Amino acid sequence: MFSRAIRATFLDRRAHKEAFFDDDAAADGAILYALVGAASYLIVHLRIGSLRFFSITGLLQSAIVLLIGWLVMATSTWFVAGRLFGSTLRRPQLMIGLHGLGALPLLLDAGGQVLGGIGLLWHLAILTVATEEASSLDLRRSAASVLIGFAVVTLIRMLLQVPFAVFG
Repeated sequence: MFSRAIRATFLDRRAHKEAFFDDDAAADGAILYALVGAASYLIVHLRIGSLRFFSITGLLQSAIVLLIGWLVMATSTWFVAGRLFGSTLRRPQLMIGLHGLGALPLLLDAGGQVLGGIGLLWHLAILTVATEEASSLDLRRSAASVLIGFAVVTLIRMLLQVPFAVFG
């Protein structure tokens, strides 16, 4: 699981092809995203030297938010690739499994905004390769599918922040 994720991080297409035929790829992706969310939370608290603000609730929240973002991203990318660009990929589970390999660059978010931005771009590049492998679309259409999926995730996060800001 980790070796495949590391190879996918360096845009190795063979890692995505292997995951395409692996029935456990989605479960591996869930583990990777949960671990990256938890590790980012820990690194941030260790980096700022303030473990007194550390909480198990915050740790779980960080992991769950990253997991939900991954699922929404993969599902919306699958939907856009199929409906807008005519992909023949029928099952969203395959897209979810292949997108599950792209979690590792998100660890850079713990290093600050600049590194977080680099990690996000790297993450989107991995997802573009994964979408290209899963959907048999060309690079341009795969990138457009990923960017539209990313816009959906961003919009959902913004909409969910409003009630929490009002009632929190």
